[in-house]
Amino acid sequence: MNGEDRSIVHLFADTGVEDEVLHTFGDVVRVGIDPSPNPFSAVVQADARDPPLSNHFDLAVAHPPCQRWSVATPGGGTDPEEHPDYIDDARDACQRLADHYIIENVRDAPLRDPVILSGGMFGMGIHYPRAFETSFPVPHPQRADRWRPERGPLAEQGKHGNAWVGTNDGWRLAKGYSHDWPGRELKRHAVPAPYLRRLLYWWLAALDGDTAPAQATLNEVSQP
Repeated sequence: MNGEDRSIVHLFADTGVEDEVLHTFGDVVRVGIDPSPNPFSAVVQADARDPPLSNHFDLAVAHPPCQRWSVATPGGGTDPEEHPDYIDDARDACQRLADHYIIENVRDAPLRDPVILSGGMFGMGIHYPRAFETSFPVPHPQRADRWRPERGPLAEQGKHGNAWVGTNDGWRLAKGYSHDWPGRELKRHAVPAPYLRRLLYWWLAALDGDTAPAQATLNEVSQP
C-alpha cells in the first residue's frame, strides 16, 4: 500500500493543523463541529463522535476535548467536571471507522497505556507534553530535559506564566509547520509535527507487519 492508497479520518478537528503532516501519508477527511477549510483535507461538518461516513479508513486520528483533564482548566475559573469526557466516544468512533487509530490528549487524560511525547525528546524549544493512545505498538521514549532557549522568539516560553508567548513564525518553526495557520490553534492545540511523524512511522511499521522492534522496546520498559 502506498501513500496514494491510504486514507485517514481526522476527528474533533475544526482547524486541522495536523493535516499538513497527515496528508503526506494519505488522503485526509476531517470532521469537526465548525470546521474551517485548509488545503490538506476534505471537510465534513458533523459531530465527530458519530460522523455520517460510510467508507472505512486506514487510520483515524482524534483529538477529543482536553479541558476536563488539563492542568490549566482550574486556573481558568471553571470546574473540570463541567467539561465533557469524550475519550470513550472517540475510541468507539475510531474503532468503527478505521483499522488503526491515534487518540491525542493532555498527559493526565484517561487514555489506555499512552505514549507521552514532549519537545525535549525532539530538541524542540517547547515542552508541550502530550499523551497518545494508539492501536499499534509504539516505543515509550526515554525522558528528556526541556530545552530552554535564552534568546529568540520563544525565549520567554514558560517563564512567569507565559505559556503562549511568541510570534506565529516562531511557533510554526517550533512545532514544525509551514502553512499560515491561525495563531491560537497553532500555539495551543496543534500536535507538534515531529510527534505526529514519530507515531506515523510506527503505524507504517504496523501496516508492514514490522512491530517487533517496538514491542521489544515496550517489553523492556515494562520490566522492573
